[in-house]
Amino acid sequence: MNDESQLLDKKSLRLLQGGKAGWAALAADCVCFANAAGGLLHIGIEDSQALPPAGQRIEQALLDTVRKRLGELTVNVLAAPERVTAANGGEFIALRVARSVGVASTSDGRYFLRVGDACCPVLGDDVL
Repeated sequence: MNDESQLLDKKSLRLLQGGKAGWAALAADCVCFANAAGGLLHIGIEDSQALPPAGQRIEQALLDTVRKRLGELTVNVLAAPERVTAANGGEFIALRVARSVGVASTSDGRYFLRVGDACCPVLGDDVL
């Protein structure tokens, strides 16, 4: 089941354990949503699954790290992580990304836009 769309994307919790590359990918996804209509990332649910693993737990420290790292890696992105408990008792992060009032980018100057269920790199002028 793949319910990803213009407004929803699912990411594995391994993304946050992937070092620098994982955080850069998450920042790009947040920029995508911020430059489009905003959206929601479910971190901790695999693409092919509807729920997180039953025993999965999300620590408050991870939520704080997500908030801090995204602030460091993005410009004009408002993202709010929240711990959610699924019906099976497993936990995941619901990361709400608001639509940006300006042009959002990564802190290294890259721009992305959400088109359908994909994140596409674009030039800054294309976002406007």
